[in-house]
Amino acid sequence: MGAPAKITTSADGNASFYVVDLNQKSDEWLEWRSEGITASDIPIILGLSPYKTPYQLWAEKTGRFNTADISANPNVKRGNRLEDKARQVSENRAGQLLVPSCGEYRDWRPFRASFDGLDENFKPHEFKAPSDAQWEDVKAKGVNSAAYIMYEAQTQAQAIVAGQNEGILLFYRETENGPEDMEFPISVSEGQKISILNHAKWFWNLVETNTPPEKDPERDVFEPAEGDDYFAWRSYADIWRDNHSRMKALKEQLSELDKDQKAVQKQMITMMGPFMQADVGGVKISLFVKQGNIDYKSFLADKFPGQDFELELENYRKDSRSESRFTKSEDALVNIEIPEQLKGRSSYF
Repeated sequence: MGAPAKITTSADGNASFYVVDLNQKSDEWLEWRSEGITASDIPIILGLSPYKTPYQLWAEKTGRFNTADISANPNVKRGNRLEDKARQVSENRAGQLLVPSCGEYRDWRPFRASFDGLDENFKPHEFKAPSDAQWEDVKAKGVNSAAYIMYEAQTQAQAIVAGQNEGILLFYRETENGPEDMEFPISVSEGQKISILNHAKWFWNLVETNTPPEKDPERDVFEPAEGDDYFAWRSYADIWRDNHSRMKALKEQLSELDKDQKAVQKQMITMMGPFMQADVGGVKISLFVKQGNIDYKSFLADKFPGQDFELELENYRKDSRSESRFTKSEDALVNIEIPEQLKGRSSYF
């Protein structure tokens, strides 16, 4: 990716950031994002994102994981559809145009941002179109909501890239009664700026030195260590896949036999007429009526309408138990080799 041509200057004469002439969502834009730390990476690096872990982000930037195509995700589609409308709300409120842009931080250019909108002084405006559940959480908890905390960090990072100490975070949605929005002013203290930059540089150094961050056992995938552990795992995996294929074939045969057996049983029961028992030709049949289960939730709803017993029922839930689920995969997302583009890459530090 070529270097930007010039550094911008705000209305007050302060140098701000390097402008990068890119169309957001283009292939060139995606490549540019992969070559540094973006503002949207910051909540992940800080451990604030429920969508991706630091290790998963590192694996994507080092080419170990393919970046997931989320263009069909309903949340992403909703955000793309409502972004221009949210921008119009902010423009009307600010009394000026807000220009979508891309830029790199003046003092450390691997740090970069894609701005939903910049005002004439380069203050960033970030627009979010949350799900209904997220909206209600932000409305109820405000600055203490998980979505606010996550996107506050992203907006702060954008402000740093733009050479500013503040930005605007706007949550926007459309309802049957019309559009709604919640706007939050975001400020960045000197301490927060230092912390965000230090985390960004720390993480980029992990990418450049091919050093993985610590994994989250509950969210990240296990990978055996290279050497004996790796070969032992592959050996077990080969056996499992072979057994899986053979079991699948046997299950298909069993399914056909089960279908035939049920057809034969149906004919024999029909022949019995009103009789409840038979024992002929080495086949013994007993017919009986099994009582149905009681629907306790429906019973409680009928007896105590309008009352919610879910929380009380939780007190009677039995202990959780650990289970496992094995499925066949193609390991399409994992590449343990060092990507070619990282070999020989010079450090920014």
